[in-house]
Amino acid sequence: MRRFAAILFLLGFLFIGGKSVRAQYYSWGADAAALRWKHLRTEDVRVVFPDTASALAHRTLYYIQAVRPTITHGFSHPPLKIPFVLHTENFQSNGLVMWMPKRIEFLTTPSVDSYSMPWVKQLVAHEYRHAVQYNNLNRGLIRILSYLIGQQGSTVGLLFMPLWALEGDAVMNETEMSSYGRGRQPRFTIEYRALGYEVLRRRNCDKWFCGSFRDFVPDHYQMGYQMVAYGYDRYGDEIWDKTLRYGVRNAYMLTFSTSVALRKFYGTGEGILFRDAFADLNRFWDSLPKVADSGRTLTPLPEKNYTTYTHPVSLNDTTLVALKTDFDRPSRLVAVDSRTGRERRRTWTGLVSSRPATDGQQIWWTEYRRSLLFPERVNSRLVVFDPEKKRPRTAPKLRNVLYPTPIGRSGALAWVEYTPDGHYTIVAEDSLRQRTAWPMPGFSEVHGLAWDNATERLYTLVTDDSGMWIGRIEPGEGLQAVTRGAYITLSDLRAADGKLYYGSIASGRDEAHCFDLGEGREYRLSTSTYGSFAPAPADSGAVWTTTYDRKGYRITRQENIEPIPVAPSQLPVDLVNPPRRRWNVVNLDTVRYTPADSASLHRKYPARRYRKGLHLLRAHSWAPVSFDPFKTIEEFNPRLMWGATVLSQNLLSSTEAFASWGWSRADGHVLKGTIRYSGLGVRLEARATYGGDRMTYGIAQRGADGKAERQPAPAHAKYWSAAAGATLPLYFDRGRHIRQLSLSAGWEYSNGMVADVDAIRYDAEGRIANLQTLGYREGLHKLSLGIGFSDVVRAAYRDVGTPWGYTLWAGYDLNPENRNFSDLVSAYARIYTPGFFRHNSLSVAAAYQTSVGGYRFPSGLRFLGYKSTRLLPRGFSSSDISSNNYLAGSVDYQFPLCYPEGGISGVIYFKRIRLNVGADYARFQEFGSRGKTWRDIYSYGGDLLLDLNILRMSAAATATVKLSLYKPSEGSCWFGFGLELPF
Repeated sequence: MRRFAAILFLLGFLFIGGKSVRAQYYSWGADAAALRWKHLRTEDVRVVFPDTASALAHRTLYYIQAVRPTITHGFSHPPLKIPFVLHTENFQSNGLVMWMPKRIEFLTTPSVDSYSMPWVKQLVAHEYRHAVQYNNLNRGLIRILSYLIGQQGSTVGLLFMPLWALEGDAVMNETEMSSYGRGRQPRFTIEYRALGYEVLRRRNCDKWFCGSFRDFVPDHYQMGYQMVAYGYDRYGDEIWDKTLRYGVRNAYMLTFSTSVALRKFYGTGEGILFRDAFADLNRFWDSLPKVADSGRTLTPLPEKNYTTYTHPVSLNDTTLVALKTDFDRPSRLVAVDSRTGRERRRTWTGLVSSRPATDGQQIWWTEYRRSLLFPERVNSRLVVFDPEKKRPRTAPKLRNVLYPTPIGRSGALAWVEYTPDGHYTIVAEDSLRQRTAWPMPGFSEVHGLAWDNATERLYTLVTDDSGMWIGRIEPGEGLQAVTRGAYITLSDLRAADGKLYYGSIASGRDEAHCFDLGEGREYRLSTSTYGSFAPAPADSGAVWTTTYDRKGYRITRQENIEPIPVAPSQLPVDLVNPPRRRWNVVNLDTVRYTPADSASLHRKYPARRYRKGLHLLRAHSWAPVSFDPFKTIEEFNPRLMWGATVLSQNLLSSTEAFASWGWSRADGHVLKGTIRYSGLGVRLEARATYGGDRMTYGIAQRGADGKAERQPAPAHAKYWSAAAGATLPLYFDRGRHIRQLSLSAGWEYSNGMVADVDAIRYDAEGRIANLQTLGYREGLHKLSLGIGFSDVVRAAYRDVGTPWGYTLWAGYDLNPENRNFSDLVSAYARIYTPGFFRHNSLSVAAAYQTSVGGYRFPSGLRFLGYKSTRLLPRGFSSSDISSNNYLAGSVDYQFPLCYPEGGISGVIYFKRIRLNVGADYARFQEFGSRGKTWRDIYSYGGDLLLDLNILRMSAAATATVKLSLYKPSEGSCWFGFGLELPF
């Protein structure tokens, strides 16, 4: 009974907490306003894309049509008819399938860390499989709900297929539609191979679904693929089709239908399937020959702080540099003594997009940097660091670059450029700033660049339909093949002294390889228990690598190397993957998009203009209640009324809107609507409300008999208001620091009634003589201006907040139509610093506000004015304060209490418990019978923050429940509840 009660509580928590509402407005942000859009339409799909990417869009459509006949493998129903939206200016490669509105979004820039199939093929095989899952979930009661409440009803269907199964099945399809795809890559299982039977030691396996702050846990893609692959192989191709059909036919079970169906049809369950799959994997891995690491460890790893070194490269004879991250600190560039392993941090980095390279004097790498205005414009910027200086600098004008490569010590530099139309170019710039460019043929992808001093040539890793291969840049001729294409993943290219160094999976594990340019032969340089990566030449014929174990990636030195010849092959040795039945689906590696195909597709499906202005509103959902989704999401303030609400978001995620009608006994009929537009960089908002009683600002006084005497209220009338606002958020992404400047302006008008204070007459005793006959003025205007600036540094994985930063804000509010209103001047500041111990956080805040001008009573009281709610002592509301010289301060100290990593299996998992101890103080002036008086209020208490996952959701879905208890200086204890969602 307790378990059942807990389940009911958590289900209510899930829905009331607004998870589904937040998903209605999920987006990566708007694209640049200057983009013009076009679209292709077939009977089954529509592709929406910038007009500069027509060739890329037709190529995408060709692959969609190629996979469609077999994309439904194992399921009963075809893929959902759904639009594809191509975002071409974001370097952070990804894909998304979403309801509200339904669409598939592609970030089309190829992933830097990819395998031997072109990126667009990977996206189509993975994301289009989700469209199959969604359509098979959208059945029975879920289909009925979609008619009743729109696409938000369809999202309920996602409860019947866990996230690990959704993504695991999509990875499975991506893997089966390639010669040696994502799920078979040795790196995809490397962490689980190192963990071994550790994943089976706990009775409660939720940790491996939900993640951990103590230990490294592979993501739900890796875990989901292994469980799904094992399930398909053991129980047959219909396992998920039958499970989903059972779920949608028994919708009352919600997310628990998965385990119930697995038990009913196959005698297993979610937890049992996990244990069976990984027991089977470990038995297979135990049967493999044991191999010791050939590299000598230079940087031993700590036991309880998962650490990753990447891309080591020699700076000089005694020093190498590498990137380093761990659970306790964010990404940084470290210098390591190659003799002793001692290291020191040289500089912090941002989000690194491609590896560092050096000529011994300077170090270059690239970082992802968001544009000033648009979230969907994320560049890859060149960063230069001089070891003699403290901070790196960003090279001007180079925005879409990867793999910076110094050409000897001449001062020349080469790099790879990518353009949003899907094409790569290798560029070399000499010491005189003269540039030479070599465009890559067709849609070939570039995944590495290196300069060899012996042959004086640039070499590159290329991915195309033939797989991955090594190419050479010949002056005057361009790209020439060094090796033949093969479906063997290559990575991390370096070069020196007539040899190319790179990672390869040819042996079945990730190992260091080299290609001898003089001999024309490939050799393997390392042997590893789990894998070695990123080889770079060292002194005396040695090679630097990073080698994996369960504690992370350490720097190793491969010495006394006996090169192992590698025979050319189209496929790697399938060593670490247990034998599984292959699906009878199309292999995208065999699908070629020829010029003839392109011409045919352009004739059959010509690109037509997609008019953004005609598609700003796209109603996707509705509800039989009236509510404001923006306040529900942003303020966690769902005020529900009987009525109806229509929700809208356009395909390009630049416009969000809602309209609602509601009724209540107190307010009668109420109409509301809001529209937000962010397609210009400036965020514009307009909103309107009609219904309820209009607001009245009357006055009162104490009569001669001591009783309160009030101004008679005006006649009742319906309230209405209209408002508009604009916010300009300027985003300054500078590596470790993230700075944002925000300028805002807003105007609001309502038909409220305000006492006509200009007509007040006082008697000899100073009382209002005409209070009972005093009239009202109709109409309230409010003009608000604000400016804010913040500067925070990136936090580490275990940090409870940013370790350093500050936020500043100032505002000015006025009524431009009625000068009897006081203006409000307000300011706010907060500083973030580390606490006394690791992962503790201390923040101190201060706020000030005061009223300026406006009408005053003889006592000095300002009757008409505004208040700011920034930094109210917890337990007090705005009605408890006065905006006359209001000064407030706040101190918060937050720290982790414990990491329980347990709960009710399959229902709730507590990952971390934090405690925040806080105190607030405020002082302001009040006006009374004695004139001005100062009033002091304060509160103290704490917040208990529970980082948790429900229903075995992945680490990315970790939510925080906030329970607050504070003792105000006036009144009883104040208790608060909050919910922080990760979206």
